[in-house]
Amino acid sequence: MILWGRPSSVNVQKVLWALEELGLPYEHRIVAGKYGGLDAPEFKALTPAPRVPVLQNGSEVIWESNAILRYLAPKIVPTQVDIWMEFSSTTFQPSFIGMFWQRVRIVAEEQDGAVLATHLKGLKSGLTIIESGMADGRSYIAGSEFSMADVAIGSLFYRIMDLYPDFLVQYPRVMTWHKNISIRTGYSRWVATPYDDLRVT
Repeated sequence: MILWGRPSSVNVQKVLWALEELGLPYEHRIVAGKYGGLDAPEFKALTPAPRVPVLQNGSEVIWESNAILRYLAPKIVPTQVDIWMEFSSTTFQPSFIGMFWQRVRIVAEEQDGAVLATHLKGLKSGLTIIESGMADGRSYIAGSEFSMADVAIGSLFYRIMDLYPDFLVQYPRVMTWHKNISIRTGYSRWVATPYDDLRVT
């Protein structure tokens, strides 16, 4: 298998973490961002969407990070896991991306405090849903066992906690969950990494 994408992308980190968890062998080809390569014929032949990650497995090509997670673990993505993975894509990650751009990817004079506040509100709303979902005593997002839902959502948390260290104080179940996933090898190796090359502030 070949994984295409820069390691500073949270969506690429998500797949790298999953590959680590599953113990699958792969080659990592670094493209996108400052590395370029999205216009290279070899990459353009793989996907109609000029973005990463892209997973190439022989003649099969999969793009969109959560689709890749489902492909990598087709037998261990039950309905509840799938629901939380979709929650990550449609509800939680958009607010994360908006927050991250305002704090890191936009120069200070162009940042918008009102826009940032809206994204932070969205993140807190998402955290409230996660906290409520774990009220039944589950240890992980979708149940008692670690799953691709933890990868999909957890891949965002290093940067959230780096930018807002006290962000989870009001969400004790989420805080405990994050402590548990943050010691996993894949998280430590691929997610808990500097993102200085993305900073413009």
